Amino acid sequence: MVQNLSAKQKLIIMAAVTVAAIGIFLGGSIFNLVHNKLELRRLTKKSAQLDVQYQKLLEEKKLLEDKDRKYMELLARTRYHMVKPGEIEFRFKPHD
Repeated sequence: MVQNLSAKQKLIIMAAVTVAAIGIFLGGSIFNLVHNKLELRRLTKKSAQLDVQYQKLLEEKKLLEDKDRKYMELLARTRYHMVKPGEIEFRFKPHD
């Protein structure tokens, strides 16, 4: 049956068989490549977010080590709800 085919038809069949063979051998690999590319993109974005967070923490650490009076007062007032003698603390509910 293969002898009755023209050269063009044989070439088309060989190309189809080649593409099918490549698809079988590389099918999982292509899926993994796409998955890895998406995971790399996600991790790169997460890394950038963590770098920003790290820089903020370094700045906060420096303020704490230097015992910056304004920063210490801000922390005392916001985190621990401390007030100076004679002051009254007012708390308001945020609008939803």
